[in-house]
Amino acid sequence: MLSSSIDTIEKLRLIDSIVDFARGYVQLSVILTAIDEERIIPDYTAEKLKLSRKSVIDAIQKLKRKGLLYKDKRNIYTLTDKGKKFFKLLNETISALSMSNPVEKIMESYRISEAVLVVGTSTKEWVDIRTVAKYLDFESEQLEKLIAKRASNLFKMRKVAGTTFLALTYEGSELYDLLLESIKLGPLTARTLALLTGTLDPRNALRRFMIVYLLVSMLVFLEMTQPPYGLIPAIVWAAASSYLAFLIYSRK
Repeated sequence: MLSSSIDTIEKLRLIDSIVDFARGYVQLSVILTAIDEERIIPDYTAEKLKLSRKSVIDAIQKLKRKGLLYKDKRNIYTLTDKGKKFFKLLNETISALSMSNPVEKIMESYRISEAVLVVGTSTKEWVDIRTVAKYLDFESEQLEKLIAKRASNLFKMRKVAGTTFLALTYEGSELYDLLLESIKLGPLTARTLALLTGTLDPRNALRRFMIVYLLVSMLVFLEMTQPPYGLIPAIVWAAASSYLAFLIYSRK
């Protein structure tokens, strides 16, 4: 069950890397209308989705810039080879989740996985739900309802002075470890990076740390190549930096 869940979540992350869930609701809805003939007609799509034509055109243009659609001479948009692969991935994920209203449910599943990452990375056992909701760009009340409805097996909830706090259950902790494994991090590394960079999102923490570290390393390397240091200390520093980068990306 857990193995199946992580496979679906990995697919969700791949989808999110192409069409950002936080801003891509219309894009996902639009591309799902290509289910029959692998083509999209703006007016028909707007009517089918009950959206304004402008919203649909904006979404189509974004999908086109991402290389998922191309426009033919008849003003009809067709899936590119990349678009067909993306559509297949999206369709497989929807089938795995077995649901109606697929775009909304995909976003719900993604938010749950993000909440697991944030709560698990915190050094506190209990995390204020408002903190978690802020990372997800989501309302805390909505997040509480979502967890109660779909993720009560992953989170424990308690209220203190009217504020809801979250902690991971045993199953939630297992999922947290699997999520970290999918991005090649371990719990200790993730929490250390969170403390150093001030973010509970392990991926952002890793990016922030490596950007700062690489900039500092470049400055140190340049300084060490100047007299009176010489080239050998610079090579030693570069080797140590490479080893540290390897440790960061290992699953410690």
